[in-house]
Amino acid sequence: MHATWPQRPPPSRRTLALIVGPILAVVVVGTLGNMFHPALLRDHPLWLVAMEPRNRFLLLVAAEVDFVPFLVVATVRRLISDPLFFLLGYLYGTAGVRWIEGRMGDEVGIVRAIEKGFSKASPVMVFLFPGAVVCVLAGATGMSPVVFLALNLAGTVTVVTLLYRFAEVFDGPLGAVNRFYGDNARLLTVLSVVVVAAWVWGQRRRGKSDLRSIATIEKELADAAGETARGRGDDEAEGRSSG
Repeated sequence: MHATWPQRPPPSRRTLALIVGPILAVVVVGTLGNMFHPALLRDHPLWLVAMEPRNRFLLLVAAEVDFVPFLVVATVRRLISDPLFFLLGYLYGTAGVRWIEGRMGDEVGIVRAIEKGFSKASPVMVFLFPGAVVCVLAGATGMSPVVFLALNLAGTVTVVTLLYRFAEVFDGPLGAVNRFYGDNARLLTVLSVVVVAAWVWGQRRRGKSDLRSIATIEKELADAAGETARGRGDDEAEGRSSG
């Protein structure tokens, strides 16, 4: 049996668009950053961080730029979508959690493990692992927005700082990787565009693409809310029959 959290009336289409629209924009920008990361790493490393702040890109960029601009750009970029996922969890409750769970896929129980860990140590999870699932859970469980933002900011600054210091320690190997990218940027960019485009196309064919319309997401959330309501009804009926 899944855990359940407060179920609230769904927000208006306009409100949902204001939340989901920026999330979709972040996905598009991140995909483009991933596509063109070899050229961006050589010519505009901070733009790469602003577009797609994956850990491996952060380490490579950290070896090339000063700490303060790196910290500011990486922190802001990593924080952009977290409050939006928090709002989805707050507005949709259990349905929001089931929706993000369905989008992530749970073939090996990763989402279930995150839920279990969150129930035992939610502040630690928000501080260390503020991904989409954790942010939705924080909203769904009613965590204070102030507490969420404080933990999220502190954790993000800490992780970004540690990545920069790690890059300082391994400056030699990271510098060698950056030189390889610089010497072969054109070829690597072409290969990256082909690989990422093929991956996006494959995800879209399997119905797992993050690039979906707001109407589609609205329907998915409504379906998740319906399933949650039916599940609660079944639990109540079972409880009455047991009584």
